[in-house]
Amino acid sequence: MSGQTEPEKDQQRSEILTAPVTPLYMRMAIPIIFGLLVNGLYNFVDAIFIARAVGADGIGGVSAAFPIHMVMISISAMMGSGMASVISRRLGAERDEEASRIFSASLLLSASVGVVLSILVVSFCDPIFGLLGLPAAIHGYAVEYMLPIAMFSGISFSYGILNESIRAQGRNVEVFKMMLLSACLNIVLDAIFLFGFGWGVTGAAWATNISIFAALLYAVKTLYSDNNRVHFKAEYFRFQPEVHKEAVSLGIPVLMSYGGYALMLLVVNLAIVKVAPQEADLLISAHGILNRTLMLIFLPIIGMMIAFQTLAGFNYGAQIESRVREGLKVALWVSTGYSLLWTLVMVFIPQFLLMLFTDDAALLNRAVEISQVVFLLFVTAGLTHICPALFQAMGYAKHAAWLNALHTYVLLLPVLWLSIRTIGAEGLWWSFPILDGLTTVIITLFTLYFIKQLLPGGQPVAKSET
Repeated sequence: MSGQTEPEKDQQRSEILTAPVTPLYMRMAIPIIFGLLVNGLYNFVDAIFIARAVGADGIGGVSAAFPIHMVMISISAMMGSGMASVISRRLGAERDEEASRIFSASLLLSASVGVVLSILVVSFCDPIFGLLGLPAAIHGYAVEYMLPIAMFSGISFSYGILNESIRAQGRNVEVFKMMLLSACLNIVLDAIFLFGFGWGVTGAAWATNISIFAALLYAVKTLYSDNNRVHFKAEYFRFQPEVHKEAVSLGIPVLMSYGGYALMLLVVNLAIVKVAPQEADLLISAHGILNRTLMLIFLPIIGMMIAFQTLAGFNYGAQIESRVREGLKVALWVSTGYSLLWTLVMVFIPQFLLMLFTDDAALLNRAVEISQVVFLLFVTAGLTHICPALFQAMGYAKHAAWLNALHTYVLLLPVLWLSIRTIGAEGLWWSFPILDGLTTVIITLFTLYFIKQLLPGGQPVAKSET
């Protein structure tokens, strides 16, 4: 199994280190964004299919199960993203063999964690949803959806590592192809299983599993191609604590970000049951379709963040700090412009998107009302995700972890409690723009302070975490 030739390596590395930053960033980000959008489109279409084929309670059940699913995704993303951060800096420093060692060890860890989580969730799925106090109308749907997803987690965790290893090399076209394959197959299988076979939410779960497996096969094919700089090597396929410690520590910010999203969804569902029990079914379903819409809208920001992290990691590893600073400015402008566009759409005309899910007037009206409050400060989403990615790309795991923890782990519960206490049940939704505003102010001040030390104009702070 051969890797890239030396001229090919030099050309790839030279472009990331020398090409004009703005067009380079766009070339890196666009394939990732399209891939994520295609991949995220199936989540959006999946929700539409479930709402149309099963009904409001079906989408409510899937929405109630989603926080548990997101916890599993966040653990997988932690290991994959952390590994990718390490690998990109090793590749930037021309240490390909070490990158392969890190990848092979990380694959074993991720697959093992996936299997353990599979056993735990399958064994305790029903009691977990019982503890969450879900309304009876959606409890059964939540269990039906979650069981197949959990059973397949060993495969999905392995795919996450392969996908991230390819992305860390800047091979974003291949990442896009994997996402395209998975998304298109998922949409087709969704239609067949839900409308053709009538399998309900269980069919939607198996459509997801089969699609991930197909993408995994493509990732394996890519792994063994001549153009891949990172390879699987059996001698490194063992638990290596020093490798896992570095990768996991750098992936913690992503765990906290994804896990925070899961926690937020879980807290919102619990709050709905607490403050509005008489319409809990309706509100959980309305928030569910809004959440699927938010996920699709949010994915390009993730793509911009990933592209920036790769660009910044390579250049910081090569000690070209001026390009890291320039890349930060470009990423902030692009992501903020995008966020502003969707803020306007989801505050003033959200019904044009949300009406795809349902003809139920009560469900649609509640979703629109929630959207017009929740999206008020979505314009800040780019800044609050690009800035933590800067610290992660440079290996400052503690700084990135703090910034990612701020929104959900530090501010969420106090703001939610105060909002509900002062405004009432509607305070549940007003807590979102309040959280966005507070988070933006703190992250901006934090980044401006430390960037003077981390990049030209000051001395680097002590970096003990890598």
